[in-house]
Amino acid sequence: MFKIMLIAGLAAAGWTTSAWAEPGPAAQVEAAERAFAADGLALGIRDSFLKHMADDAIMFAPGPVSARALYEKRPSSKTPKLEWWPQRIVAARSGDLALSVGPSEINDKRGGYFATIWRKAPDGRWRWIYDGGAAADAASAPGPDAPTTLDPVAKSGEHSAALAFDKVRAAESALAQAAESDAPAAYRRALAADAWLLGPKGTEGLTPAAVAERTNARPQRMVLTLRGGGASKAGDFVWTHGEAGWADHQEIIEHAHYMHVWQKRPEGWRLIFEALINDR
Repeated sequence: MFKIMLIAGLAAAGWTTSAWAEPGPAAQVEAAERAFAADGLALGIRDSFLKHMADDAIMFAPGPVSARALYEKRPSSKTPKLEWWPQRIVAARSGDLALSVGPSEINDKRGGYFATIWRKAPDGRWRWIYDGGAAADAASAPGPDAPTTLDPVAKSGEHSAALAFDKVRAAESALAQAAESDAPAAYRRALAADAWLLGPKGTEGLTPAAVAERTNARPQRMVLTLRGGGASKAGDFVWTHGEAGWADHQEIIEHAHYMHVWQKRPEGWRLIFEALINDR
């Protein structure tokens, strides 16, 4: 009887059962990212990265390699002092994949931006499966105490993760084909209005949201080759990675790797994020 009266009283005060509901996937990933960053200070780079990664996590060095094999070879150390915090998080409807992006500091000096793909493990813990950083203006980014932007989830997805990846594979192919003759125009057609872009070198003065300036700064012709990635169970969120190449003004071929995130929008699949990382 007392429990019934208590629930009724809370309901009258504006409380509902949602007050005790588990945080949404974006909020869960924010908590995971901040815990990861806290361990970065407490444990150092090597041990914190190993603690929070999935066994199949990858990094670019310069191409995709096993992150666990890479970090296990490194000695434990608390130097340099690496700090980072999430500024924007986009999660899948199914709560199994997410993108986290934000600024970073090395020894209290702002650097570029990091980008992390998180995947929810069967035990309920979020672990990162891709981590990397690329050029972007972090000086004007909000500090670690600022609220993180948690994007709304997609309104719908494909019937399966496999179908979603097939659709994105086709979108990647269309982007790559068009980029061979006019990369800036190809990106404009593929990008969402609220997309964020990081890299390549030479774009350190541009914020991630400066999409128009960044697409205009793209090389005229680019070669993009898809190599891998994954899709959410809801079929609304797909991340991909691959190789990129172009010629600079001296006709020297530049090699890079990219990480993309695609989201199912009412108008179709749109590229909402790219990290373009030069190999050297």
